Amino acid sequence: MKTIIAGNWKMNLNLESAKELAAGIKNGLKSTVHEILVFPSDLHVPAVADILKDTGVKIGVQNFYPSAPAAFTGETSVEQARDFGVTHLLIGHSERRQFLGEDNKFCNEKIIFAIAEKMTPVYCIGETLEEREAGKTMDVVKKQITEGLAGISAEDASKIVLAYEPVWAIGTGKVATPEQAEEVHEFIREHLTSMYNESVSGKIPVLYGGSVKPDNIQSLMAKENINGGLVGGASLVADSFLALL
Repeated sequence: MKTIIAGNWKMNLNLESAKELAAGIKNGLKSTVHEILVFPSDLHVPAVADILKDTGVKIGVQNFYPSAPAAFTGETSVEQARDFGVTHLLIGHSERRQFLGEDNKFCNEKIIFAIAEKMTPVYCIGETLEEREAGKTMDVVKKQITEGLAGISAEDASKIVLAYEPVWAIGTGKVATPEQAEEVHEFIREHLTSMYNESVSGKIPVLYGGSVKPDNIQSLMAKENINGGLVGGASLVADSFLALL
């Protein structure tokens, strides 16, 4: 499978800086075997998508509501996102879990809806520092996968991208060692095999996220079960994002 390098811009950048970043990526991008994906702020998606059109860079949104257009104030529909060429939907990021109360059940609803709408869900999982120190990492990850993918067929499961992001490594400058990351990624692969089968498990990319930078990405990507990166801060500067490729 292709390595996926995805940039999550979160609630950063104004319109001008988002356009400059998109243009920097476009102008600096050389041919690559990797799949490249960016998640701008919803308000910046139209401008960013227009700049990156025909570059091969795919566009995602950081949030959506799992419903046809309706009276959900402040939310974005898949139909609206599709108007601008959006193909990927970020689901279950730890910041939305922690601050906005999105649980595994709601993530499951979003994943099912995304697949029905022929979008690619990028489902985020990961433990807090407290959970890791208590030895609960695998239990937390297993529960997030089991409940998040509940009721999803083997055929549909192969359409999902997973992103393991240890919460304690997001925006902290800390990063799991390649060995720590690989240990969890290997567990994820084994659990997916137990839920479905080895063939399906082998088709699901599992990205690593958490302070991924140009100086550590090679050691992470060298691991067998790490299929790419979901990148925060390093994706906000064109040179560093391109260096990841």
